[in-house]
Amino acid sequence: MAFEIPAPPPPRSLSTLQEKEQRLKKLLDEKALKEGLPFLHGWKWYSWAYAFFSSQNKINLLCAANQISKSSTQIRKCIDWATNKKLWPDLWIVDPVQFWYLYPSQKQVNAEWETKWKLFMPRGKFEKDSYFGYTLEKNKKDVVAIHFNSGVHVYFKTYAQNASMLQTGTCDALFCDEELPINLYEELMFRLAATDGYFHMVFTATLGQDYWRRAMEPERGEEEVLPLAFKQTVSLYDSQKYMDGTDSQWTTERIAQIVAKCSTSLEVLKRVYGKFILIGGRKYESFDIKRHVKPHHPLPKNWFIFAGADSGSGGDINHPAALCYVAVSPDFRQGRVFLAWRGDGVETTSGDLVEKHIELKKDNNLKCMGQFYDWSDKDFEIISNRMGESFEKADKSHEVGEGIINTLFKNDMMFIYEGPETSKLATELVALRHSQNKRRAKDDLSDAFRYAVSRIPWDFSMLLGTPAMRLDDRPIEKPLSRNEQEQRDRRRIHTGDPLEVSETSQEYEEWNERYG
Repeated sequence: MAFEIPAPPPPRSLSTLQEKEQRLKKLLDEKALKEGLPFLHGWKWYSWAYAFFSSQNKINLLCAANQISKSSTQIRKCIDWATNKKLWPDLWIVDPVQFWYLYPSQKQVNAEWETKWKLFMPRGKFEKDSYFGYTLEKNKKDVVAIHFNSGVHVYFKTYAQNASMLQTGTCDALFCDEELPINLYEELMFRLAATDGYFHMVFTATLGQDYWRRAMEPERGEEEVLPLAFKQTVSLYDSQKYMDGTDSQWTTERIAQIVAKCSTSLEVLKRVYGKFILIGGRKYESFDIKRHVKPHHPLPKNWFIFAGADSGSGGDINHPAALCYVAVSPDFRQGRVFLAWRGDGVETTSGDLVEKHIELKKDNNLKCMGQFYDWSDKDFEIISNRMGESFEKADKSHEVGEGIINTLFKNDMMFIYEGPETSKLATELVALRHSQNKRRAKDDLSDAFRYAVSRIPWDFSMLLGTPAMRLDDRPIEKPLSRNEQEQRDRRRIHTGDPLEVSETSQEYEEWNERYG
């Protein structure tokens, strides 16, 4: 049998060789750019970081957790604006000359230069480039300024300087690292008047000044400061993935380590969640982030699932809708919030909320033993029934619900699993105060949580020193008719304490506004 001799491969065409050379050149160019311009190409971007980097708003504010690269993001933006001449016509009428970069102290200026700025400054052939090249100015050992060959000079200033020392100079852009004392902010803004320049600040709310709180986290109905500014509040959980979808260094385990290092729950709120601290008169004083937020792990298959739904009033300015899911042990002595959703910035109808609930149940393979909703929303009951979802009216009593939640957390019977959405619930529970007006309070997930737990038959017998009740011995509450339920709810309103009456009246006002 004859064997065929395979034909020789065709000669490599010139175009194929050229393509290979072009690919190689592209790779070498990319490597050169990554090594030579690290502020642009050396590090991956978080989505929130690139949004801040790209913003051309006149005022840019970023309140974030510690060690989240907020400072690095602002440094990268400062270097880019100082060297990117193609960008200048979009930002200024006249080419920029002077930027100020402020830190709390000169010691921090020197430390930040060594630990951060050096990582991002142009290197190699770019260090002498006509655009990217620069010289560093020092006064003895202190870093004073960076003079870029582009013609922009970045001068380092400090909050420790007397305000009179910041009264001279016209700036094209200001960059502040850490919370700026408000008296200095007012003075610094005059430095930008002549150039119609730009103000940036990245910070963790260590001082907790009310001006910046009202800028970043105004209560509902409260006048917002700097409403036209570009604003972001970022937690460590928002940095678990880069913009390209790859995992970052901020794993759930590492975040848990940071939480463990914080001395109090309020420190966790500030340094992990990037929030302002609200002290005094907390509704859920028994809840402690350090103690009650745990890493996510699989639930036992025999645990029961309960859900709470709060319709809200739509959007980001009003109350967004929310869903909360609680797993409960068969003896009704332990609970876990393992899943949640809050529709931040999303306009939702009652039907949208039911569809979201169905979607979450399907995605997580859930079968709920009990589902409770805010009976103020009449449409929700009708729509959910038509869509095959059976919801019961929630017990909306704040006195009952808040008492149950505080008891659960106080006795370590309830924990919240870590996650992007469940972390929002933890933030609400820490921040809510008795003095807040119901219509202004950010309590959407906490309300859904309260609806989910209020009707669960918790076994508190071990807290009273009495024998545990067997599940078979539990009294079964006869379901109320719609008329009976409404009569009970009205009776509670008219016989409840003044706080309960006030909060319920506020809810009615809110729903009246929603329906016009």
